[in-house]
Amino acid sequence: MLKNRKLRIAMVAPPFGDNGGPEIVTQNLTDALLRLGADVTLFAPADWKTKAQHVPTLEQSLWNMKNFALQDKVSRRNLIISSQTKVLSYQDKFDIIHLHSQKYAYTIAASAKIPCVLSFHNKINEDLFCQLKKTSIFTVSLSNSQKGLLKTSAMIYSGIPLNNIVPSFDSGKYLIAIGRLAEQKGIDTAIQIARKAAKKLLIFGRIGNSQERQHYFNKKINPFIDGKNVIYKGEVSNKEIYKYLRDAEALLFTIKRPEVFGLVAIEALASGTPVIGTKIAPLPEFLIDPKTSFLSNNLTELISAAKKPEILFDRKKCRQYAENNFDSLVMAKKYLKLYKKILKTT
Repeated sequence: MLKNRKLRIAMVAPPFGDNGGPEIVTQNLTDALLRLGADVTLFAPADWKTKAQHVPTLEQSLWNMKNFALQDKVSRRNLIISSQTKVLSYQDKFDIIHLHSQKYAYTIAASAKIPCVLSFHNKINEDLFCQLKKTSIFTVSLSNSQKGLLKTSAMIYSGIPLNNIVPSFDSGKYLIAIGRLAEQKGIDTAIQIARKAAKKLLIFGRIGNSQERQHYFNKKINPFIDGKNVIYKGEVSNKEIYKYLRDAEALLFTIKRPEVFGLVAIEALASGTPVIGTKIAPLPEFLIDPKTSFLSNNLTELISAAKKPEILFDRKKCRQYAENNFDSLVMAKKYLKLYKKILKTT
């Protein structure tokens, strides 16, 4: 079927923006598949920038819409569903559809005439998983801890474009914490660590509009931001994040509950920057080299590590570990293998 032509992939992006975790993985995978010679069309909002063929699914990403905070739930849901189902009108042009938004994947998979793949970027709901399996969709977990006992079609770690990340092997100038400013990300813990280790801390992330997120920021983070020792930098582009990461002594990744993967930890390692974090899944699954990371749930131990990253870690080994395991080309090759396996059996 594919002997004389390229594999045609419809890559359907989440509609929210272009700088969240699932969105970045979608971009990285699209770019890497293009480098491997696949024919990829990206279904994403019109304000996305991509080298792939691009079918706009919305005039603008949801987060960039001026009325985002004022949208009611029904209006926003309609925009999301419209963005995700648009691919069905084009499916005759493709061999496979790859989805990255699990909440609405059932609708597409149940109506599609060609095979669908879904990458789970969030916690997998068991009831939804069982419902999805009835559509014959092929599912991909991003870590072993994420899938647990569920039988996904494959487990593929997320990758990043290492060719776009210039590392630094010099001692850093500050500690850094990156992630949405929600209780789960433990930015308040990172502040405690930095202050008690007498280290400067830069914080990057979206505050969010919800009352819960606003309360967390105002109570647990904002009182400690002084512009000198604890500095909030807001949201910046990936290109800027890489610059700040490579100049950091260490990334503080002090999550409080299990996550799907932890892409920022890999971005840090690729930048030559070690990771100091909590011993919470999935971090112990892939942060296994003591020369590149330190994990503990003991605050005193985390503070101790933050005081002496230049002694504990080897920045060259951080980069080498990322190159060997988490380049986006490694991820893309695994997905290509999965696509071809699917097309042989369907």
